[in-house]
Amino acid sequence: MTTALEQLQHSKATQQLIQFWLNLPRPEGSVCPRRSDFSSAQINGSISEVFLSEWEDAEILRVVQAGTVLDRHIGIDMTGKNIFDMTPEELVEDERAYYKALRDQPCAGMITRSMINFADVPFVYRTIQLPLLDPFGNVRHFVGTGVVLKEEDIEREFGRRCFRRTRLVERHFFDIGAGLPPPEKAGQLSQGGPLHSPEPRD
Repeated sequence: MTTALEQLQHSKATQQLIQFWLNLPRPEGSVCPRRSDFSSAQINGSISEVFLSEWEDAEILRVVQAGTVLDRHIGIDMTGKNIFDMTPEELVEDERAYYKALRDQPCAGMITRSMINFADVPFVYRTIQLPLLDPFGNVRHFVGTGVVLKEEDIEREFGRRCFRRTRLVERHFFDIGAGLPPPEKAGQLSQGGPLHSPEPRD
């Protein structure tokens, strides 16, 4: 069930994080490890790509810890920011549906998105989301990696070297033992709009 997840090889940090997450203990009857059993400090050499977020409610997914690699490319420190506020407005509804599906199933996920940073430089980045349980056995946290893709990798995977719109380029769900969400609950691959930076909305 986790074979597809283990085959993700777009960064060494991603491979290390996935193996670390898979090896964490699970409460009896659960497919997810507890947040209390996870420590990013134990992932040798990968912490700069690792981020941790917390689901507060349907409107707020808060970045608790942000890796410096993605922060550098975006141009701001994401720590403490609401991911939904940083998501382009035309993609927010699909983003919420995506994270709700990760929590409800539960399952792991991966998204690839194009955007422009605060220096007006377009880039494509890929993140994975691995669920973690709160003390009550509910998926409340996500740990993952954020990686900026090289132009040659973008061309190999998508047949082009860049995207001229802010859009969700791809989204995948991974079965971790509880199945996959049905398509109607997974959200759409939005075409987005003109490239713009992740400016927080008031």
